[in-house]
Amino acid sequence: MNIRQKYELKMLAVDGYVNMTKVAEMFSINLRTVRYDIGILNEFLLRELGRECIFVTNKTAQVDGNVKGQLAGLAEVGVKDFYTDRLTGEERMLLIVFDLCWSNGYSTIQDIADKYFVSRTTVNADMVAVKEYCRKNGINLISQRGKGLCIDADEVGRRKYLSKVIRDFTALTGDRTECDRSIYAQWFEEDGLNKIKAIVTDVEEAFATYLDDIAYEALVIHIALSIKRFRLDEEYGEPKAADRIERDSLQYQMALEIVRRVNENFRIRLPDAEISYVAVHMGAKSSAITKQEASGDVLLELYCIKLIAGVSKRIGYDLTSDDRLYEFLIQHISACTYRTKNGMLLENPLKDELIHNYPELYGAIKDTFPAVGELNLIVPTDDEIAYILLHFAAAINRRKQNAERLVNVVVVCATGIGTAELVVTGLNRNFKLNIRGTVARHQLEKFLKKEDVDLIITTVPLQTRKTFVKVSPLLKRDDIVRVSKQLLDMGFNIERSVTAREGESATAKRLRELLERYAAKEDEEILLGEIGRLLQDKNKNRVEGKYMLSELINETSIRLGVECGTWEDAVRESGKILVENGDITEEYIQAVIDNVNEVGPYIVITKGVALPHATNKIGVNRTAMSFISLKTPVNFGSKANDPVKYVFMLATIDANSHLGALQDLAEFLGRKEFIETLGAARDAGSIVSYIKENETNNQ
Repeated sequence: MNIRQKYELKMLAVDGYVNMTKVAEMFSINLRTVRYDIGILNEFLLRELGRECIFVTNKTAQVDGNVKGQLAGLAEVGVKDFYTDRLTGEERMLLIVFDLCWSNGYSTIQDIADKYFVSRTTVNADMVAVKEYCRKNGINLISQRGKGLCIDADEVGRRKYLSKVIRDFTALTGDRTECDRSIYAQWFEEDGLNKIKAIVTDVEEAFATYLDDIAYEALVIHIALSIKRFRLDEEYGEPKAADRIERDSLQYQMALEIVRRVNENFRIRLPDAEISYVAVHMGAKSSAITKQEASGDVLLELYCIKLIAGVSKRIGYDLTSDDRLYEFLIQHISACTYRTKNGMLLENPLKDELIHNYPELYGAIKDTFPAVGELNLIVPTDDEIAYILLHFAAAINRRKQNAERLVNVVVVCATGIGTAELVVTGLNRNFKLNIRGTVARHQLEKFLKKEDVDLIITTVPLQTRKTFVKVSPLLKRDDIVRVSKQLLDMGFNIERSVTAREGESATAKRLRELLERYAAKEDEEILLGEIGRLLQDKNKNRVEGKYMLSELINETSIRLGVECGTWEDAVRESGKILVENGDITEEYIQAVIDNVNEVGPYIVITKGVALPHATNKIGVNRTAMSFISLKTPVNFGSKANDPVKYVFMLATIDANSHLGALQDLAEFLGRKEFIETLGAARDAGSIVSYIKENETNNQ
């Protein structure tokens, strides 16, 4: 029996009859096909019950009452019921592509028609959309007369296509990012998904490193695909392992533990390459991991500094001193480079809405990329730009807000830090709230056990007994009205906070907020603790000040007219100055050379300028910088920016102290007059004078 015939048998078991004309209409088939189905069912019942039980009168097939009860156990459809759960044409098209990608063999038009309860004519029409989807996504669809349709791809390709279809199908079926049965039942068993989710959540807790909801979903689905492919064929092709994933890295250790638990729970043995592939997913999406790995990556830091400076100039709003924006961008761009290197796709569900609501900011970011893009870290698609836009919009909103927080609120958001920041700043612009934190949906229950929360503000659907209000990430007018009503119903004051007094310092403003927030007697211990942390932060910032560029580049760290035959000579000569000053050892110079030999001339940052540096701290005694100009420019292997005439070597002992100097250097390198000063200099003094006269005091 095919699926349609099973469904007809189910109708007989429930109702005792089948209106054959209506069945023909429902499934878009002719009456003759329904009569054929009844014949097939009678043959089945003859084998199972010893006699034909269905008789036809006036286009109605029916069974007597005694037989009806016996059919119940035989009438389970046993597969996804696409009659009861009707599909749109686009949904069906995606499911057809998924089926073809999953199968190693051929599928016929009739197979597809039977599965989705549609006619062959409908499937033939669907194939137009199927072929167009395959063409756009580089999927090799083969049609062979007498055999049917199939996808020609290796395991790596199939895995990529399956993940793409799942993302598209999930986006199409609505704002449902959790791995629930309504979306994934046709592919995975619910019990299996729940086991995988529990494994991932437990490992997150064990390593105190948490994924956002999008990363969490993508990882769970990837593991589910791996398990199903393994069970289908233990010799399935292994996905490619990511290049240069260190085995002692946090994401690799987490991936190792996840795969170990999956193998143990599902009694399988996934290929070792799965560990690296899971690690790639985590490295690309976990903010904690990317923050750890981005620290000290000078090229990435320069990229973000130039991006912030360029956007600030275009929008006329100075964000260059916004440390929070810088930190978020470092994490996000690091994830972008990870995705680019490993061929991972990013799709932003808020892209169109963000671009529509922030057209000027979108244009400013897009216009900045040609200058920043010379560093070639990421491909600035609209999806990537929209995510970056989130961080800038949150920074702008954060700068303009000045709200008190009284109601204990947690913000639940699935699309990352930038989105959560937008929600938080939007709330603070309109209400007195005490934001206790921002969490991904799958971590909400654990957060609620630790924190006292009055209200949940969420951008994703929730199932919880706690009071919550679902809002748009961009917090529209109707969202504000609904939050206001909920706060009033709960008895809270919804008026905005008072504005800061003119000339008030940031410390005074923060202290006033703390005094207002924790004014009650029972909050005295909390107030004292918060004031203590405020003082600690101030003292820490005072001790750990950022270097000015003139403190790193001075007369003792500059050499002019140096003769070098190769790029390696240039690197060694620039490092030699720092070795002589006791700032670094020869090990650091060799690390820079080894990195360039391994990954290419990443240190050539703009036309004629190189910034030798290494991401590790081997051989670094203190933060320092040197500068040499070459008598004869040399090639570093950068087609766009060779030959190199000016070489700045940077060594940094930590992730922060050099940032002010690096920010000024990035700005200077964009000035024609600075490049002319470097070229015309006859001694170190003229360069140092220019730097001192033009640098920003970042201390």
